[in-house]
Amino acid sequence: MPTTTPRLLSILTQFLPITRMTPPSTATFASAYLRMTGGCTIHLANTMLSFPSLPPITPASYVLDNACGPGVVTSLLKSRHPAARVMAADLAPAMLDEVDAQIQQNGWSGVETAMLDVRNLEGLDDESFTHVFANLALPVPGDQESGIKAAREMFRVVKKEGVVVVSTWADRVWPAAFTSTAHRIRPTAVPQNAMALEPEYLTGSWLLRQLEEGGFGKNVEIKSVPTYTSAATLDKLVENMFMAKGMFFTGFDEEELGKAKVVLKEEMKGLRTFEEVDGGVRVGMRAWVGVGWKRGDEGEVAC
Repeated sequence: MPTTTPRLLSILTQFLPITRMTPPSTATFASAYLRMTGGCTIHLANTMLSFPSLPPITPASYVLDNACGPGVVTSLLKSRHPAARVMAADLAPAMLDEVDAQIQQNGWSGVETAMLDVRNLEGLDDESFTHVFANLALPVPGDQESGIKAAREMFRVVKKEGVVVVSTWADRVWPAAFTSTAHRIRPTAVPQNAMALEPEYLTGSWLLRQLEEGGFGKNVEIKSVPTYTSAATLDKLVENMFMAKGMFFTGFDEEELGKAKVVLKEEMKGLRTFEEVDGGVRVGMRAWVGVGWKRGDEGEVAC
């Protein structure tokens, strides 16, 4: 939408009761995350894996799915490159349980999981991975230096001639529907928004700077890419996204929440990027994808 896991996961752990359940409810947490995001992280991961000029992923590759969440990147990787080795790392036990369950269910070989902080990949050797992917892992809430810390760690663990691919949000669009809904229900109250990001974090220049200063220097490319959250119907889209109600409607009583769900449907349909498409409806968003190559000449200055 997707922090040592995607930013949304950090917030979900505060608001979704299922995150406090014990197994086997961990899969429910992952399912809730995927429903709420409406596939946007999957579309974005596909773009990251298909980014032009990436070194090919082969049976000899060793890939880090950094802040893996429920294993979106890992799943796509194994479907495309079944022989590739993958480490799926996250700080949320529920997400790692979900990846472990997929390993068993799909019979994946060469996939391991590790509980790691995206800012401190302690225990991973220098120059271990050919590819590192971090899908919507930054910034970490409450840590203004999280981008630089994470970039430095990813630069450290990627091999020479390897690549790091990172995505961050540029324009999420949909939170505006929630804040407008809250204002309509409580006109005199300041709307809540636990998903709020400082405007700086939504710029390509922020991601570019994290990668440059994190070690990649001049060997960085940034691209704006589209993604979207979708569902079969508008009613289903609202139902899925209303799972985020605790981020915007804390303290609302049942009557207010009932009204909010009706109003949210109107607000979602009125969003500037809402559209009806074959097979359903969707809300368009944009993200940044940054790529850093470790070539050994990061600090050289062109004459």
